Amino acid sequence: MGELTFLWIAIFSDGTKIEQIDENGIEHRFQEVKDRFEDLVYFNLTDKQGHLFSINLINGLIIYNNYKNSEIVEKKGNIRLIYFRRNRITMTESGEQQSHTITYHLGLQWLNSKKENRQIVLKIDESGNWVLGE
Repeated sequence: MGELTFLWIAIFSDGTKIEQIDENGIEHRFQEVKDRFEDLVYFNLTDKQGHLFSINLINGLIIYNNYKNSEIVEKKGNIRLIYFRRNRITMTESGEQQSHTITYHLGLQWLNSKKENRQIVLKIDESGNWVLGE
């Protein structure tokens, strides 16, 4: 697999953080974040171009490049992180790899005041462009 464009940083309620690749060059597995989901308060996805996507799991907000809109549209309960990557590999007829792209899926899931499950997910390409996904 090629080099990742976006890397994550998880910040927990006690102030500790886990970076996907820390300052010593050690790569941390996402399982370390999953093991502490109940304490996760922010989950950031960033690249070297300055794009920053941040999930606020306290208020249920998605923040892009530090833009803060304090308006909360609906009260959210049981807020959970959604994060995964999709790899798309195109092959030639002879079986050689023609291209490899990664799409990052980042969002959150919650229960609204009627106890209905809701979610919002951004699909982010390797250039930092994003669209609302399903």
